[in-house]
Amino acid sequence: MKTTSISSRLSVMFALCAVLILSVYGLFLRSSLDDSLTKQMHNELIFRANLIEPWIGSRASPEAWQRLDKKLAELTEAEGGRVKYWIFDADSTVLLGDNSLSDLGQIPSNNGFTRIPSDNELSSDRYLYTTFTSFDGENTALRFAVSIDSTAYVGTLNEFTRTLIIISILGILLVALLGFAISRMGMKPVKRLSSQAEKLEAGNYDQRLDTTNLPNELLALAASFNGVLDRQKVAWQQLESFNADVAHELRTPLTNLIGQTQLSLSHQHDIEELEELLGSNLEELERMTTIVNDMLFLSHAQAGEAATQTSEVSLQQEALKTVDYMEPLLEESALHVEIKGDAVACIDHRLFHRALANLLGNCVQYATVKSTVVVAIEKQSHHVSISVSNQGTPIEHTHLNRLFERFYRVDSSRGDSRTHHGLGLSIVKAVALMHQGSVFATSQNGINTFGFTLAIQPEHSILTKK
Repeated sequence: MKTTSISSRLSVMFALCAVLILSVYGLFLRSSLDDSLTKQMHNELIFRANLIEPWIGSRASPEAWQRLDKKLAELTEAEGGRVKYWIFDADSTVLLGDNSLSDLGQIPSNNGFTRIPSDNELSSDRYLYTTFTSFDGENTALRFAVSIDSTAYVGTLNEFTRTLIIISILGILLVALLGFAISRMGMKPVKRLSSQAEKLEAGNYDQRLDTTNLPNELLALAASFNGVLDRQKVAWQQLESFNADVAHELRTPLTNLIGQTQLSLSHQHDIEELEELLGSNLEELERMTTIVNDMLFLSHAQAGEAATQTSEVSLQQEALKTVDYMEPLLEESALHVEIKGDAVACIDHRLFHRALANLLGNCVQYATVKSTVVVAIEKQSHHVSISVSNQGTPIEHTHLNRLFERFYRVDSSRGDSRTHHGLGLSIVKAVALMHQGSVFATSQNGINTFGFTLAIQPEHSILTKK
C-alpha cells in the first residue's frame, strides 16, 4: 500500500478547504453582483417608464398618437435599439411600437418586471409592464411596455464569473503550495526527533531525546518516549542484576561440586568418605535444581500463564493445611500462628499452598522468636486478600518496593543465601499474577506484613466452565 507524507496530506486538506471557502465566497459574490445588476436594470426600466408615461396619458387625438409613435421610434433609434417601447390594448394588440412583441405570444397579463430569454445566451431582454387609461373620451385601458437589452449586464456578470474562477483556481493552487511549505516547516521538529532517535546508541541507556523548544503536541510524545527509555533502563538494570544474581547463586554450588570432585580424585577414599562426598554433591545439585525450577516457574508466570487446575475451596481450610505442613519449622522458632477470616475462591490450591508456605518461611527466617504470626484472609469485591504479619526488624520503604523482585534481599539477610536463594517472594508474586492478583508489603510499628490477592473467580476458570 502506497503511503503519502503528512505534508502532502496537509496540502491536500488546505486545498480542499480553499475550494470550499472560495466556492462559497465566489457564489456569494456572483449572487450579489447578479442582484445588483438586476436592480440596476429594473431602476433603468422604471426611469424610462416614468419618463414616457406622462406623454402617453396626454395623448387624446390620432395626430397626437402619431407624434408619440414617432417620438418612441426616435428614442429607440437614439439608443441604438437597446431600449424599446410598446403600447397595446387589452387584447395584446400592438398599437405603437415594434410588432415583434406580439409574435412572442408571451405577453404577461400582470404588470411588473419580466424576462424573455433569447437564442443568444449573452442576450436577454428585461421588460416592465404598466397599465394606464387614455384620455380619448372613452377612458380606454391601455398597457405600456418598455424593454432594455441586458446583453451588457449579462456580459459583465459572465466576465466577472470567469475572472472569479481563474482567481479561485490560482488561489487554491497557491494555498496548496503554501500549505505544503508550511507543513514542511511544521514537521521539522518531528524530523529532528526522528534524527535523534536514529542516533541513539545501543547499550547507552542514559541517552534521551532533547525536549527543549518543542511544540506542546510533540513535547508529550517526546516525554512519553523518554519515559519508555527510562523504563527500559530500569528493566535492563534489573536484567543485569538478575543475571548477576543467577551467576552468583549457581556459581557457589558449581564451585563446591568442582572442588570436592577434584579433591576426591586427588586422593584415595574409602566407601564412607565417597558416600559422604556424593551426599554433599547431591545437596548442591538439588539446590541448583530448585533454583532452575523456580526460575522456569517464574518465567512461565511472567509470560502470562494462568492457573488452570482451579476449584472452589475454603481459604481458611487450605491455610490450616499449610500451617500444619510448616509446623516443624515454626516450632523451631517458637512461632504461634493465628488464622483470621475466611473466604471461598476458585484457585489452584497447590499454588496457594506454595505462596503461603513461602510467606510463612519468610516469617520463620525474620520474625521475632516466640512471637505470633497472623494470617489474615479478607474478602473484597472481586478479590480476596491473604496477608501474613509478624513482629520483626522494621523494613525501610525503599526495600519494601523491591522485596518481590527476583534474588532481591535486604543487605542484612544476604548471609543466609545458602539455604534461601531469594526467589521465595518472587514466587508469591507469580502465584498472584497467575490468579489475576497482586502483592503488597508494609512495615509499621514493628509489624511487617507481606501478602497477595487472588481473583475470587478468575477469567480463565469462567471460560473453562462455559
